[in-house]
Amino acid sequence: MKILVALVLVTLSINSFAGIKDKKAMRASEGAVTAAIAGVMNACGNAALEAKIDWSAWDSYDYDKLGGDKVKILGYIASLATSVTDEMATLCKDADYKAEIAKLTTLNFSGNKDQSYHYVDIAVEKEKTLNVKLNADGVSSWKTADILKAAWD
Repeated sequence: MKILVALVLVTLSINSFAGIKDKKAMRASEGAVTAAIAGVMNACGNAALEAKIDWSAWDSYDYDKLGGDKVKILGYIASLATSVTDEMATLCKDADYKAEIAKLTTLNFSGNKDQSYHYVDIAVEKEKTLNVKLNADGVSSWKTADILKAAWD
């Protein structure tokens, strides 16, 4: 009986620890995105710009199919999301894109429901919001710049 109780306690503490690791990875990604927003605002002239990450999709992914553990992938989201913000800042070297990106007040990041899709999906909503569906594995793509441009073309 003592062994069973000890096993249950160890299992519960490991599960609690994994939850904390997830939360730390998410907070680190959120912090990186918040810092990257300053670069967009500086390059594009946004009066105000906030970013939100909806983490709900990452709760439903099959991490075995993604080839990595959840904590690592949650950490990769920072790189993927900041690759989008970096591309936005680069696009602002063009006056036409700069004028459009400067209108944005909100960046909504979420996970793509199709975890097998390997690129970001980007759409502008009412000139004020950029909705970015990130690929589940968090791996950046060479297509991000083109996909971002296409949101306004």
